[in-house]
Formats: sequence, structure tokens, C-alpha cells
Amino acid sequence: MALFFHSDDVDQLIPIKEAVEITESALRDMISPSGVCAPRKRLNLHRNVAEGTFDTVLNIYAGGSAHYGAVGAQVALHRKAIAGNTQKRPPFNPDQTELALIYDSDTGSLLGVMAHRPRDFTGVADLRTPATSLAGLDLFARKDARRVGIYGSGQQAWATFAGLCEMRKIESAKVFSPTQAHREGFARKISAKTGVAVKPVDNPELAAKDVDIVLCMTNTNVPVLDGSWLEDGQYIISVIGSNIELVKSGNLSAPRREIDDGTLKRCDFIVALSKAQAIDSQQGDIYWPVQDGVITWDKVVEISDVLAGKVKGRTNDKQIILYKNQGGQGIVDIALAKHCYDLAKQHGKGYEMRIEPRLNWWVQGGRVETW
Repeated sequence: MALFFHSDDVDQLIPIKEAVEITESALRDMISPSGVCAPRKRLNLHRNVAEGTFDTVLNIYAGGSAHYGAVGAQVALHRKAIAGNTQKRPPFNPDQTELALIYDSDTGSLLGVMAHRPRDFTGVADLRTPATSLAGLDLFARKDARRVGIYGSGQQAWATFAGLCEMRKIESAKVFSPTQAHREGFARKISAKTGVAVKPVDNPELAAKDVDIVLCMTNTNVPVLDGSWLEDGQYIISVIGSNIELVKSGNLSAPRREIDDGTLKRCDFIVALSKAQAIDSQQGDIYWPVQDGVITWDKVVEISDVLAGKVKGRTNDKQIILYKNQGGQGIVDIALAKHCYDLAKQHGKGYEMRIEPRLNWWVQGGRVETW
């Protein structure tokens, strides 16, 4: 029987450090014979309705690994309100539920179905991205990195900085957001949560000055980070992805981009979550600079290769390194979902579903098979 459970049953049992360890293990499996992962797919249904213009977006993340004994897919659907060249989610619809389908990689049996809803700053749905953003932290950031600059004041900025504070002893931080109320509110609330003094700044350049780690957590198609602001030894984590379909449909005038050409040129090397994802989605921060001759693919390494020891990470304290976490990968989603499934079984959460066999048949090898 398959287990149906909700991430609320177990998400408080997974600290960010453990989530990062699971993520790193899954990313190593990504390049092993036992792992499989497909680039994220987004299907955009453009709608003009009485309440405005929306994209209904179906996200599909597929992958798995024999290492943790599971293969499957996560399916998520949400709506985005389109206004000019920006996208904002409309008020949360409680009926919008993400599902992770978890299959046994050996037998093909359905192990479980995990339901979870995207919420503000908590839960498994919001754990994947910060865990992926913080993967390889000790390989790319200087050992003495303690000061942080943040671009963006939304959910990913919150979750990633909060997670970073649990993994490193952060001494100070600055945050820039173009909206004063947003940056001041973010600074006040995240300071209270983490115990780290976070200062709001009204000039984007200030957020990159005298810091060791730069978090770019925006949703823009106009670069917010200028390469001339960077300092030796900095580590930049950028999460913005892109979807070329948004440009093709006319919703955005250009692919999302938060990193300028100067940053790409100044970096000693660039770490990508997935080159295949960058190419498949024609992502603005990597794909188009390569196409335009700003950088070459030789400058881009995949994080899986670094985690597996095939490629070196930071080799000195002067290097400037950029890590592009360009979008969810199914192999990570299913690894986290399988861990949640194990916890739910261990703690007696959820309920079991009996899937009755259908009387179908086919002829195989001269005999009739039923299922």
C-alpha cells in the first residue's frame, strides 16, 4: 500500500543542515550511473480574465536515484499575475497543492504521495531552494566568511539567509530592495529571527561592499549586481532562473537576469546547478552571455562535478566565485520527498492507500500476464 501524507507532518523534523546534506548527496548522484534527472519543465497557460492577466504555470520536476531507492516526480501548479515586465503571485489559493510522487526505484511500486503547499518561509516546499543554494558552501565560500550582502526581500532571501545563519556564524548583513518598506521590514523581521543585525541600505552598491557572501534573490530581468562593485574573495549565490516561454508569450521583454556581464567576467569561475537547465530554459544569466560571447562554457562548471571531487572548488582566498542555482532539480526533490516519506513512516503519520489492481492483460513470452 502507498502512504499519503502531508509535508506538515514532518517538515519541522528536517533542519537545514540535514536538508543540505541530502541535497549534496542527490547532486552527486546526478552524475553517477545510479542517478537520473531531467531539466525542469514549465508549461505556461496564458489567461486574460476579469481579475487581470495571469499565467497558470505547471512545473514538473522528475528524477531519482537508486542510492536512496526512489524515483518520481514533483508536480506544482500556481498562478502568476502579469504586469508589464514583472510577475507577482496573486493571493494564495489554499486549493493549490504540490504533489510529490515517490516510487520504489527497484520494484516500481508507488511508495507514497506527499502533498505540500508553498507557504511563507517554512515547510518542505520552501526548503528545497535554500538547501540547493547552500550546497557546496564550504567548497566555495572562504572559511572566514562572516558578512553578508542581500539583494531581494522575498521568500527566497529570507529562507536562504536564515539557513546560512545556521550553517555559518554570521556577524552582520545588509539588505537592498528597491522598495523602502520591503527592505526595512525584511531587515527588522529577519534580525529578530536570526539574532544577526541586518541593516537596510538604499543604494544597491552598498550591499556588495565589505561583505564576504552576496545573496542575489530577486525576480527581475534587469541586473541588480554590477561587477565593478565586487571585491576579492567574494562568493555570490544567485537563484534567479528563467523561462524563455515567458518571453515568447510576451509576458517579459527579456529573460530574467540579476547578474550583469561585468560580474560574469570578473568571476574566476561560475558554478551552475545544471548546464542542461540553462540551455533548455535559455536562462538569462548564463545561456545568453555564452551565446553573445561574453563568457564561454569552459568557464562554467557544474556543482555535481565539484561535490564529487572531479573539479576543484575554491583554491585561494582571492577568487571571486559565482554559483547559479537556476531552478529546481527533480533528483533533489525526490531525495527530500523520500526522506520525508521515511520520517512519516517512522512517526506514524499520514494514511495508507490501497491501490486495487485492474484486471488487464497482455501476452508476453507466450503467456498471459495480468495486472
